[in-house]
Amino acid sequence: MKKLLYVIVALLICACGGAGQIPAWKEKGCSQLDEYKNSFLTGREASTEPHFEKARKEIAAGNDLGLLTIAYLTKYALHTASLEPFDASEFAKLYRLEPHPGDMAYCHFLKGNFSAVDAKALPARYAGVLKAAVNRDAAAAGRGIAAIDDPLSRLIACGAWTRYLPADETILQIGIATASANGWRRPLWAYLERLQNYYLENGDPAKANSVSERLKLLRK
Repeated sequence: MKKLLYVIVALLICACGGAGQIPAWKEKGCSQLDEYKNSFLTGREASTEPHFEKARKEIAAGNDLGLLTIAYLTKYALHTASLEPFDASEFAKLYRLEPHPGDMAYCHFLKGNFSAVDAKALPARYAGVLKAAVNRDAAAAGRGIAAIDDPLSRLIACGAWTRYLPADETILQIGIATASANGWRRPLWAYLERLQNYYLENGDPAKANSVSERLKLLRK
């Protein structure tokens, strides 16, 4: 079974061998996918989708459905990290042609289908979060998320919980801290907005107003 997205950066595939051994289409595809990731997270809207489309075309030229699947899962993961919905129809088409348990496990995780995830096929770093999600244990989820070393993987785990399960202040604060430390504006604003709503829903308008004021300053 192939390894899947331990850091959610398709450039890891390009790192397998020296530069002269990497086909041009793969090098260009991975480079564009990495640019897509950076543009997405930093909120450079104008260049985000063009980078993904260029990556898709380069990978398609190499007839590598496995890498193309990773490209789409990377896209879905970034949306999850930013608390945004996504359409998994393209993944479904690719999976029918080249099914891999790890791909489906990861897609289920991103879609919030936690009970359907094959825990053995999911990257090990998400094991604690998955178990906590199945049990709806926010405290355990917070500990599991905080233990994830890779910041993007940590943010994806925050997003998977926050999108599909009741909001938790600790998890939201982890998301905010992770996005802030890396200068990832798009998810930062999303988590601040969700934290503001959390305070409003829990009867703390003073804290909600403080978050609102912070957002106004950051968005200038």
